[in-house]
Amino acid sequence: MIKPAHILQVIPTLAAGGISSVVMNWYRNINRDHIQFDFITFNDGPIRQEIEQLGGKIHLIKTFKQSPREHIKSVNTIFSGKKYDAIHVHNSFKNVVMLKLAQNANIPIRVCHSHTSGLEKKSLAPVFSILRYFTHKYSNIHLACGNEAGKFLFGNKPYTVLNNAIDVDRMLNDFIEPADIYKKYDIAKNKRIVALVARFSTVKNHQFLVTLAKEEYLSDDIHFLCVGDGPLKNDLINDITQANLEDKFTLLPANQDIPSILNICDGFIMPSLFEGVSVALLEAQAASLVCVASNTIPPEVDMNLNNLSFLSLEQPAEWVNALNQLAKQKLDDKLIHKRFDDRGYSINSVIMRLETIYKK
Repeated sequence: MIKPAHILQVIPTLAAGGISSVVMNWYRNINRDHIQFDFITFNDGPIRQEIEQLGGKIHLIKTFKQSPREHIKSVNTIFSGKKYDAIHVHNSFKNVVMLKLAQNANIPIRVCHSHTSGLEKKSLAPVFSILRYFTHKYSNIHLACGNEAGKFLFGNKPYTVLNNAIDVDRMLNDFIEPADIYKKYDIAKNKRIVALVARFSTVKNHQFLVTLAKEEYLSDDIHFLCVGDGPLKNDLINDITQANLEDKFTLLPANQDIPSILNICDGFIMPSLFEGVSVALLEAQAASLVCVASNTIPPEVDMNLNNLSFLSLEQPAEWVNALNQLAKQKLDDKLIHKRFDDRGYSINSVIMRLETIYKK
């Protein structure tokens, strides 16, 4: 019997979306007889049940910032309790201490994975060069979701791009009946639904949707559906209320029904200030949605399905015009598969590369 390689994945949260979606796409599709994941995370969430069903163990601990002593103690306890073949750190430079502790624990493969192309917290700017130096020093495999994310964290040093592959079949076939989705989430009918699936944080720029909703030339039937959690969610709710725009917005928590939710939408919007390669935007393209995104997002996210436009955040009128022209479409499933395969964003090709990394 083959002894599986034990990999410790370090992700910020067990909420659905973002990095969690990337890793869960791997976990669902990897051969778990050969490779098994455990998880360190700092925030609980709805994907806990699925992880445990797939055989993964979850360690919910404090961040170094929250409590340095507790963080170090917890990490050392985890490392001493089980021999790991690799640790894969996804929120990269924020976990430089964990990478050092992994080195001390003789974990042979220490993966640092960059998923962003900028600093969300500007307070980190004065120490970023130091964090970047030690992140690189204590890890021995350097991955990035795209070239912008790679240059951001690794600079001129070598790194490997590992695409944020998605499970295209899941986006095409894993649906709850539309009527049940409308009812479950109380989503407006007889509207053109424009989704944004993202954490409520500064970089995701939800406030731009309020700006668009205030535009007098925006069609009355455009309705924004925001899915996610995060520190700025209540701020957005307050802004919507103060502007009397409640009839223009529906806000939902992060959940596991994204394929079904996108299936009833007419379009997708992403006004981020910066991104790595957005999983949410990849999933929206696979769902045949007309997508409008800020031109700050790396162009490699475009799957050449002719359903994605990049616009300037300095030109709200262009966004309004694009939304007003929104028309629901359905692309050919074979074409969608081909485009994702051709550009290296199919899950199978990425799983093969991961297996090679973990078994070095």
